[in-house]
Amino acid sequence: MDVVEAIRAYRPCLSYHPRPIAPEKLKSVLAAARLAPSQRNLQPWRFVVVQDGERKRLLAQASPRGRLIAEAPAVIVAFSVEEDIPVTIGGYISAYPLDVAVAVNDLQLAATAEGLGTNWIIDFNEEKLRTVLRVPEGIHPIGVIPIGYPVESNGTSGPKEENGRKSPDEVVAYDEYAW
Repeated sequence: MDVVEAIRAYRPCLSYHPRPIAPEKLKSVLAAARLAPSQRNLQPWRFVVVQDGERKRLLAQASPRGRLIAEAPAVIVAFSVEEDIPVTIGGYISAYPLDVAVAVNDLQLAATAEGLGTNWIIDFNEEKLRTVLRVPEGIHPIGVIPIGYPVESNGTSGPKEENGRKSPDEVVAYDEYAW
């Protein structure tokens, strides 16, 4: 599957088969995240893969969307690392949340290409997550990504319909902001 096909096929996964993810598929998905571009190539991210059932259960308690976390055969938690983030100078924003977002997006597209489903969860209790994963200070959780083989009946496995998407003329202009 090429990248455009993966973009068209991606949908947030709402239900997972319990079967484990083949290790080579998981490594491929993590490799894609690791290769994402970042500001000044600082790569301010770390990923914790959680497959232990008890730890997933505890992580699930840290989010209102915990069912997805508990149900998925694996969960990847994306972090930004403070020491990898340059000090902001002159009022410019630090790019680290965007850098981690690009890495997570690459991870999700690679998962789609591997026949896996993901869902990026950002509503979680940070302190509970920190406790469960023993996260030190200076490390910031950005997202919890359940990953696994999608249940076909939830509508996540096929290409998304273009219906409901804005037309190119509604989101693209050339040379100036012209809407």
